[in-house]
This record gives sequence, structure tokens and C-alpha cells, in this order.
Amino acid sequence: MLIPDIERTSSRDRMVAVQRTTIEAVSAVRPLKIISLISLVIAMGFLILALCSTSWLKTGSFRTGLFKECTSSNEPTHAAPFPGAPAPGHCHGPSRNQGFLIAAAVLLFVALACTLFASIFNIVGLSKSDVRGKYRWYKLATVLSGFAALCELAALIEFPAAFYVNMNEYGSRRNWEVDWSYGIAWGAAFFTLGSVVMLVCDKDHEQVYYKEKTTFNPPPELLER
Repeated sequence: MLIPDIERTSSRDRMVAVQRTTIEAVSAVRPLKIISLISLVIAMGFLILALCSTSWLKTGSFRTGLFKECTSSNEPTHAAPFPGAPAPGHCHGPSRNQGFLIAAAVLLFVALACTLFASIFNIVGLSKSDVRGKYRWYKLATVLSGFAALCELAALIEFPAAFYVNMNEYGSRRNWEVDWSYGIAWGAAFFTLGSVVMLVCDKDHEQVYYKEKTTFNPPPELLER
């Protein structure tokens, strides 16, 4: 009579489910990461607009950008405002001071490329579930955004300084003004700097919390039924 009891006891022991407790690292998307991505996208739009525009500097009916200079059709003299300027209603490439214009354009193109890749790396970081993977992509985005901001600031400081040095080549005109495209470029720089600040201040370890998960694995006898 004792043997059947032992067998039943062993059977009950085998019927006990196995309990397992695991701890998972869960990452949460923080608002500053998304805001920094939006800032980078806005900065890219501003950079493209500034590069394509012909309104960086103006004097009277004449205006110049990084790649073209134009004279509006309402020029009162109905002639080029100074030697080398395009005729009223026409545009052509810069006829002078091309060195500092090319330098500013190259710096802004580098900034645009860095901002584009920083945005892509930020998106990849947001989509990653691995905490270490997120950190690597966010770090790359931060470095590229910072370099883009430095290039933008260098271009925006170099442009008016170099123009002032070579202003005599435009004749006797002295009433020069920076136009709206120059302000748009500064807007791009501020948005890029803001993105860098948000990426730096939003520490990666703050977005990680740990979740305890308990699972029960039924014995094979129950699975066979």
C-alpha cells in the first residue's frame, strides 16, 4: 500500500508548474528626443530656403545671394545700378567676391548634409528597442548636429565680415542691408543649436526603467492532455 502512495506523490510533484521571474529593461521615448528631431527637420528646411534664395544682401533694387545676383525691374535708372550688375529684371552669377560666397555656400552645404544625417540617426535611435543601440545613434546625431551648428555659425559670421572688407568693389553704394535669407539662415542655426542642447540635456539613462515579469511554465503532463 505504500508504493502507490509514493507514486501518487511523485506524480503530484511533477505536476507542479515551474515559476520564472525575469527583469526586462524597457526604454521610453522622451519628448525632448522628438522635439530635437522636429528642430532638425525645420533647420533643414530653412537651410534649403536660404541656399536657394537670392536675397542675402540688398541695396536699392539690387540683391545678391550665394549663387546669383539680381536687379529688380523697377530700377529707376533703367540700367544696371553699378558696373557688373545685371540689367533690370535679370539675374546672373556673382561677378565679384566669389571667394567668400563660395566659402559660405560650402559651409552651409556641409551643415545641411550633417543635419540630414543627424535627423536620420535620430529616427533610427527612436525606432531601436535596444538601450545601448539607442545611445550610439543618439550620440552620432548629437555630434553631427553640433558640427552642423558650428558650420552654420562660421558661414554666418564670415559672410558679412568678408563682404564688408570687399564692399568697395560694388562701387560707391553704402546703404547695404542684410536681407531675409540671411535671417532665415540664422533661424536654421538656432534650431540646430536647440536640437543639440536637447540631445545633450536629455540623458540616455533617464529613459530606461526596469520591468519585472513572472512566467509560469506548465509541466509536460498538462501540455500532453
